[in-house]
Amino acid sequence: MNFQESLAYLEALIAMGVQAGLNHTRSLASRLGDPQRSYPCILVAGTNGKGSTSSFLAAILGASGIRVGLYSSPHLVSVRERVRLDGMLIGEEDLAAGLTRVREVSNSAIAAGELSGPPTYFEAMTLLAFEHFRRASVGAAILEVGLGGRLDCTNIADPILSLVTNIALDHEDYLGKGLENIATEKAGVFRPGVPALTAAQEGQGLQTLRRQARERGTPLQELGACRIQVSAGSWQLSCSSRSARLPLPALPGRHQLQNAALAVLAAWSLRDLGWVIPDEALREGVASARWPGRLERLAAAPDLYLDGAHNPHGCEALAAFVGDQPQRRKALVFTAMRDKPVAAMLSILVPCFGAVWATRVPMNRCMPAQEVAGAASGVAVRTQDDPMSAVEAARSWAGPEGLVVVAGSLYLVGYVKSLQEEGTLLKSWGSGL
Repeated sequence: MNFQESLAYLEALIAMGVQAGLNHTRSLASRLGDPQRSYPCILVAGTNGKGSTSSFLAAILGASGIRVGLYSSPHLVSVRERVRLDGMLIGEEDLAAGLTRVREVSNSAIAAGELSGPPTYFEAMTLLAFEHFRRASVGAAILEVGLGGRLDCTNIADPILSLVTNIALDHEDYLGKGLENIATEKAGVFRPGVPALTAAQEGQGLQTLRRQARERGTPLQELGACRIQVSAGSWQLSCSSRSARLPLPALPGRHQLQNAALAVLAAWSLRDLGWVIPDEALREGVASARWPGRLERLAAAPDLYLDGAHNPHGCEALAAFVGDQPQRRKALVFTAMRDKPVAAMLSILVPCFGAVWATRVPMNRCMPAQEVAGAASGVAVRTQDDPMSAVEAARSWAGPEGLVVVAGSLYLVGYVKSLQEEGTLLKSWGSGL
């Protein structure tokens, strides 16, 4: 397949939906020669902050002279964003070649009666990443879990280190109701004797992670046992006998200190395993990491930020950022998927803004703008079905000295980003993972 044909192949796989279980992935990986066993893997699970934490850690390892593969999801504008090598997106030819190989082994397995059907979209991309990283002879692969952990297809890898960023309510239709069920699923990335780290805060989620770690024989280190002290232009992380003074993260928002700290804690754990990671690499990685769509400043006059907050926990972090900003006129452009607690999200965000526009993206999962507006209790919300028209209206209202934030869904962020930067409409969000 060429690049365009490979994109069409992926689009056809969307119909496979989300499938639980790892046997299908294991069977296809085996036919590829189990590429995920060719390099050390680090699994990153959690409700929010997985991409940012992975980006910080990838930058730290890259600054240490290690060739790093990073697999993440979902993408914002191009599916190539999901597979990165030393910070660079996978090339069109490499993506096409990798997916051609995945299709070949899938068709062979189906013909042999080993499988009943093709891979899912997310499964195909995961296998492509595994194979691409093997061909590139990476020194480390950082694998962001797509959904949960226990049954996510990234979990066929045998990690040398596992991270759980935090635990909050999200994807309950797939992971089960309540923090205990969600934490149990995410603890599926734990392995006996393999170190694990978490930034989860005290509560049911952390208690469940602790219990799961004990039952699995996983040594668990908690970021909550460390100290983070912020001063002008820098911050200090102190954990037991270790300490490091670091530049403020390149990624904006108070919550990014937690993500950066977890990445530094991961680097220290890798040092304990014999990896050479200089202190200067810690500083360079924290200062240089970038992650699109997470409080990404896309334009000025007024400042236009894109943020992927898509659950109450993420909205709380966004609200803290907006509250810290000095602008007097602040506007929000918002939409969300039908399966999200929209009223709860809006109750957190709306008080931070002087004006709110509800919009939508052209996909079936997205809530109509009028329904979004109706979920905002006691507040007048403007509606505009076209996201770019909503953004322009918000920018006009805010004025050159104001602030506009686009949030509520990564799909909305990708839509606006593609038109603002590329001038072309985003063609596909993939399978939703």
